[in-house]
Amino acid sequence: MASVFTRPGSLFYYAAFRLPTKDASGNKVWKLKKQVTKIAVPTGLREQEKAQQEALKVALEFERNAFTEAGAGEKGSQRILAILREAGDLAAQKRLTANLGRDFIRRLVEASTGEALPAEKTISGWFSEWLKQKSGTTKAATQARYKASMKAIITYLGEEQAALPLDSLTIGKLREFRDKLKAEGRTAKTTNHYLKDVNSALLAAAKEGHIQRSPAENLEPLPEEDSTSREPFTFAEIAKLLAAAPSEDWRGVILLGTFGGMRLGDAAQITRGCIDLQDRVIRFKPQKTARKKEARKAAIILPMHAELVRYFQGIDLPADLTAPVFTSLSRVSIAGNNGLSARFVRIMEDAGISRGQTRDHVEGKAGRSSHARSFHSTRHTFNSSMFNGGVSQELRMKIVGHADAKTNESYTHAELSALRKAVDAVPGLKLKKAKG
Repeated sequence: MASVFTRPGSLFYYAAFRLPTKDASGNKVWKLKKQVTKIAVPTGLREQEKAQQEALKVALEFERNAFTEAGAGEKGSQRILAILREAGDLAAQKRLTANLGRDFIRRLVEASTGEALPAEKTISGWFSEWLKQKSGTTKAATQARYKASMKAIITYLGEEQAALPLDSLTIGKLREFRDKLKAEGRTAKTTNHYLKDVNSALLAAAKEGHIQRSPAENLEPLPEEDSTSREPFTFAEIAKLLAAAPSEDWRGVILLGTFGGMRLGDAAQITRGCIDLQDRVIRFKPQKTARKKEARKAAIILPMHAELVRYFQGIDLPADLTAPVFTSLSRVSIAGNNGLSARFVRIMEDAGISRGQTRDHVEGKAGRSSHARSFHSTRHTFNSSMFNGGVSQELRMKIVGHADAKTNESYTHAELSALRKAVDAVPGLKLKKAKG
């Protein structure tokens, strides 16, 4: 829009406005034009206000004439006014929807600049694009979870709503999605995981400029009061599990969970280079934190309990430092009917140890039965044993929580000694020979 200004030493107001033109490459640019109005600048303040208004009228007339000469005046203005009039009429009739509003904005931008707005991302289109982006940066299990979460939200929205622009997805709609997941029988923790994944995709869209912000950002998670509480094994039960273990490899994995707090996947895939019998430590990178930058650079240092030292001294370790210690388990996935978790359940059954079911699956509902005991309970045995031995929460977190790999890597001798004492607070077992 035109404006007016004064120049030092000049007796008149000047008009300033911009005209559309093209540069040497044919690209549209806006050129600033200045023109004298011949409206004199008075000396009195009261007269100046009136003179400025007159000068502005002249400046606007200059702008209109210049636009007309450039071929962007009356015709373009009439088109813009027609669009605004059409939108105003619909708004007055309370018929202006969000989709129509977006279309009016698109038409106004095209009428004003001659350039079309880039195509908008649809809800389903962006979620599909985001999944492709994550396929090269996430593990298969995480990718499968992302796919399930995106499929759930798209299914809930339906084909018609999922084809709408991404910025039409509201916090209200996501709240309805969350409540539906919960009503179908899922735990609060599972439901929150779905929302967390959807929010990750929306945050990525905001980062790329497709939306202003994620509508899920301020959606509060459900309280996880219905989540299953994990129970530890007693040492008598650990002895039964070791006796029922079908191989030496399974005995080693169970011992790593009980006396090292290691997760099933980490224990099964440990390599020869991780075992340092001279310094009595295990160095490894937990799978759960493998994506974190500090975990890529540093390994966890776990002081070895006497039972683990005894175990590894009693088996034939491979000469190759990159070779897995437990060859029969290292390539088996955790999930599935014949995965490591399912196999451990069968070991529990053979040992006569209850899984402690705490949540029954309801026929016709989503979700599944959950149990208070699984391989993860060996971690709880390790943690609770240290607690009973008077080990502080800080030390337990460093060992069991593995909260900070970077800090763990730089332990001093005194700190490592304190961790070793914490691990030694866990009582030992009288091990029996494996089956075959």
